[in-house]
Amino acid sequence: MDATLHIAMRWLHIFSAIVLVGGAFYCWIAGEMSLRFKPMVYTAIGGILVSGFYNFMSKPSFPPHYHMWFGIKVLLALDVMAAVALYKKGKEKALARAAISGGVIVAIAGYLRWISQ
Repeated sequence: MDATLHIAMRWLHIFSAIVLVGGAFYCWIAGEMSLRFKPMVYTAIGGILVSGFYNFMSKPSFPPHYHMWFGIKVLLALDVMAAVALYKKGKEKALARAAISGGVIVAIAGYLRWISQ
């Protein structure tokens, strides 16, 4: 059961991040965000928070400098979540920032995964 829950939480985290960052990128390119996308934004944010907390708490050990990069990643993720959740029409720069920050978050996540091996 534990392995199944761990894999499910990892996939929930990745899928939620794809929806949030991909949606921000699409809305930035399209120039507007549909009102039908807002409930998906809130669901993705909830998925990221729940699965991220689980993934962090279930990690057995942390290599040197892990917490520094993890903190930067969390702050960038909070910025992405706020930019997309609080989006108002005509504020496409916030979506551009969210899409770029999402790419940086993915790079940091890859680095954290690499130093944890």
